[in-house]
Amino acid sequence: DDLRVNYDDLRVNYDDLRVNYDDLRVNYERLLQNASPLLELSQNTTFKIYRKAYQKSLPLLRAVRRWVKK
Repeated sequence: DDLRVNYDDLRVNYDDLRVNYDDLRVNYERLLQNASPLLELSQNTTFKIYRKAYQKSLPLLRAVRRWVKK
């Protein structure tokens, strides 16, 4: 009888896990859908150029911010 109770507990736990897993999968798929435009954008050459320019100008921006704070 103890075995039966344990088995039922296990089945309940397993069902909970499966539900959680399905939720995770749905969330993951939603994330992927939201991310694909971003991925396409990052493949875009103009985006790459802007990004590189931004990264190059970061030290300058930081210096200006420091100077403005004083």
